[in-house]
Amino acid sequence: MAPTSRVRAADVMKCTEILGACLDLGADRDRWPLCLIEGLRDLLRAQVIIASELLGFGEGQTDHDVALFRIGWPSAEAEAKWVEYAQKAPVEHKPEYPVLEKMLSGETTRGVTLTRDAIWGGPLVWERSRAFNLVHRECGIDDYIFSIRRLTLAGTVSVLWVHRAIGDVNFTPRERRLLAFMHDQLVPLVGRALASGTEPPVGALPRRPREVLDLLLRGLAEQEIADRLGLSKATVHEHATRVYRHFGVSSRGELLARFIGRAIPPIPG
Repeated sequence: MAPTSRVRAADVMKCTEILGACLDLGADRDRWPLCLIEGLRDLLRAQVIIASELLGFGEGQTDHDVALFRIGWPSAEAEAKWVEYAQKAPVEHKPEYPVLEKMLSGETTRGVTLTRDAIWGGPLVWERSRAFNLVHRECGIDDYIFSIRRLTLAGTVSVLWVHRAIGDVNFTPRERRLLAFMHDQLVPLVGRALASGTEPPVGALPRRPREVLDLLLRGLAEQEIADRLGLSKATVHEHATRVYRHFGVSSRGELLARFIGRAIPPIPG
């Protein structure tokens, strides 16, 4: 392996920093992926990154996103063009799908990380394709790396799709390995220290129930929370009940169990 193809110690340290920042937001399923994407854009010098969790991939079901983030578009028009393309047909009708499904068909296969040329069979095939000329070129993106990993929940996969801008240099073998390494480190954390897209979002709670959630997780009793927030105990109990319902639990113990090992990010604003 050429020295330039190797993942360096400095790369591993940077990946660790990115994951650490994600873990600080671990309980919020909508904030840690954005942190991950911004870290990867800097690490890989990428323009657009699409990150998602898919249910049903390769299971003979209709695939659908339970979490989806698209960051870095050069313009609102480019993003709208991509969204139109993505919504026209399900994932299984996209040109990359047969290659990915075949490579994930083995029961023991955890996932793959492939360059654009590995999927398409070379740059000439890609440059002549409708996908490039009618979609990617119009959206201002060209070379890409596609990484997919199985998650612990059956039928669920994590996808990281990293793109370079039109006219930029192609990704290197080292950068492909670096994305694969990062994805391998990330996947065991999803559903554990990092909230999965299948879970109720912390950010969907209104401010007061969100404040009550924070204090419940710190171990305060409802009367202590009432004193802290200047509310009646009955009002705090109503907020606590709303929190329990939101997360599908019936007691503080069950709530605490859901958040064990997860950092609770500060309330925005």
